[in-house]
Amino acid sequence: MNYIILLMVRYALGFCLLAFVVFTGLSVWAARRWRRSRKPIDPDWTPGVTILKPVSGIESPHAYANFVSFCTQSYPNDRLQLIFGCLHADDSVIPLIRRLQTNFPHIRIDLVCNGIRAFRGPNLKVCNLLAMLPIAQFDLLVLCDSDMRVEPDYVRRVVSAFRPDTGLTSNKSRSVKGVGLVTCPYRGSSVESLPAVLEALGIGADFIPGALVSRAMEGVGFAFGSTIALPRDVLEQIGGFEAILHELADDFRLGESTRAAGYEVVLSDYMVDDVLGAERFVGMWNRRLRWARTVRSCRPWGYAGLFVTNGTALGLLFWASMGFNAVGSSVLVAALLLRLAATAAIGATCTSDRNLIRYLPLLPISDVLSLCLYLASYFGNRIIWRGETFRLLPGGKMEKVIQTP
Repeated sequence: MNYIILLMVRYALGFCLLAFVVFTGLSVWAARRWRRSRKPIDPDWTPGVTILKPVSGIESPHAYANFVSFCTQSYPNDRLQLIFGCLHADDSVIPLIRRLQTNFPHIRIDLVCNGIRAFRGPNLKVCNLLAMLPIAQFDLLVLCDSDMRVEPDYVRRVVSAFRPDTGLTSNKSRSVKGVGLVTCPYRGSSVESLPAVLEALGIGADFIPGALVSRAMEGVGFAFGSTIALPRDVLEQIGGFEAILHELADDFRLGESTRAAGYEVVLSDYMVDDVLGAERFVGMWNRRLRWARTVRSCRPWGYAGLFVTNGTALGLLFWASMGFNAVGSSVLVAALLLRLAATAAIGATCTSDRNLIRYLPLLPISDVLSLCLYLASYFGNRIIWRGETFRLLPGGKMEKVIQTP
């Protein structure tokens, strides 16, 4: 009986390894297909753009440089507005915003400090966005997390998808209503600690390739906090920010709702830099666990299938099931080589992610960590977000956990 069980385990792991091989091939193909989607920029297409950037404290020494990158865009100054929003009037980030206003007087930079008054739900970032929206000068809105850094062509590249005759399409069939939302993939940058390296590897080798496969196979029905660009009227049609006040995955829901409303969601060819800095392990673990539980709550069946994408873990388990013999060793080595080769190919030729190449030898360690996070996501429903604890409810909604003395 024990031998039969062991044989079944071996066959199951072998099937999962075959699925890993197929997924790996798909990820390389999907990444190259995404890279080939790049379209030329029309220098005359410059619609008015308001960038909404919710902030909370000085998250890293790189904060000011991140903000400056949005003030040095090759875009007409009179067609660009930046709004920074914080929850409290004594937020430590406010002096940095004032410094921006002084150093870049030719750009309209606004600061809203009453986000706490818009507190009507547990998602404080959305509360912040609600407070900023009334002073948005333009109808094309761009939402972007505070730890992102961009190049001068960022705005032009993102808004180019909204040009009526662009011909850009990311879904299998072009939407009748046209493009309703644009989002950007991202890569870890400015890594200054081992936890930051592991997070950058997780982003570049797992998260983004998975998103590119999803784009190629079923179209885009999601969005990333790295960039969400959408017209104000589309936002209103999907219920406004009020509709996502209780959602943990506010960015994902915006993309999902836009597609459900009949619009096309485009994954831009622009890669945003997520500045990680000198992260500590606990902070990195809590953030990635929050992401994992977010994906699990939003797409439970798809998330369950992610197990077969971890070739390193599957190879190790198969090796153990074979009693660490030569056959098991050969399969493990083959799985590792395929994993490393595919990741290097995506980073070098598609996403231009230098950290994937630089820290490629650490990828097996990152894979083991990813497996631990995957398993941990199924045990418990609490997440930590900016130092506060929340309970994840069925369907992806969240509620704040009241700490008793």
